[in-house]
Amino acid sequence: MISDVADPGGGPDPVETRGGIDLGLLVLRVVLGVTMGAHGLQHLFGAFGGPGVGGFARVLGNLGYTSQTTLLSWITGISEVLGGALVLVGLFTPIGAAALLGVCANIVYVKFSGGFFQKDGQGFEFELLLGAASLTVLLAGAGRIALDVNTPWRKRPLSFGLIGLLIAAAASVVVIVLCR
Repeated sequence: MISDVADPGGGPDPVETRGGIDLGLLVLRVVLGVTMGAHGLQHLFGAFGGPGVGGFARVLGNLGYTSQTTLLSWITGISEVLGGALVLVGLFTPIGAAALLGVCANIVYVKFSGGFFQKDGQGFEFELLLGAASLTVLLAGAGRIALDVNTPWRKRPLSFGLIGLLIAAAASVVVIVLCR
């Protein structure tokens, strides 16, 4: 239990430690949410010089997806925008983070044979980093600086995070099996 009294043994104040964790989670959520949301806007509407749905469907075809690339473009873009927005504000965080993790897992899987480092459109280092950030938010929760502050998943983030992890993994497998 976190108390407002400093540890008499000279250790760090639990409230001060928790405040740093909450602030760190906020920074992570903002950067992850904005980054993934912007990618989704590129994929859906061609914002920020992105390809739009049709162009992204062609990109997915070039990455080895063989069926339903237009539908997959819509699903990916919506997952990135909606998941990014939810993570950004810390609302229904397990759902938003699971959506982002599912997208990242698929891209890492597809780009894995291209090697780790980004070069000529190959490599998965960036997507792996975004996936790790998504997994971190999924398992740690949004923290106390979020709209989820009084929800069961904020109070027990690991339990809900593991459920979200299973959902993200299942969705990734379904996409890979049905669309590649």
